[in-house]
Amino acid sequence: VLTQTFNSGLGTWTAVNNSTGGTPSLAAWTLRADGYNYNNGSDLFIFHSNDNSQFVLTNSDAQGSGGITNTELKSPAFSTVGYTTLNLSLFHYFEVITGDLAKVEVSTNGIIWTTVKTYSSNQGLENSFVNDNINLDTYVGNATLYVRFKYTAGYGYLWAIDNVMVSG
Repeated sequence: VLTQTFNSGLGTWTAVNNSTGGTPSLAAWTLRADGYNYNNGSDLFIFHSNDNSQFVLTNSDAQGSGGITNTELKSPAFSTVGYTTLNLSLFHYFEVITGDLAKVEVSTNGIIWTTVKTYSSNQGLENSFVNDNINLDTYVGNATLYVRFKYTAGYGYLWAIDNVMVSG
């Protein structure tokens, strides 16, 4: 139904950065090559996604002290008409400081969003993205559906995502 590897960029996905404080531009969803190094002064992160390919990253830590990170990554609209089952699969690494939230949301109109999964604890490692599968059967039969990844943090860490697939 929908596949995004980020190997050729964001394609028709939309990245939004509503972050404030610190240096907000550093929190934006950014494409990163496999082997990307991020050093925050005390920790060195060397990223390798599940297939050692390019991925997308939002980095609250890079935004800096005083920052409030609020980033969104939205899929293009797609149809689930004719399907009887629907599953969202993604590989990701989420490093959390208390209060950070990573949410997977869906919408049938691109305006009103429903959270289908919330992450509030560490997921995977920077060199070993973890796979998660989210049942979206409730959204079968919609002519228009969007998926959105929403990250909020008050000077937190980061969320990396790769190989998103909606299948039915």
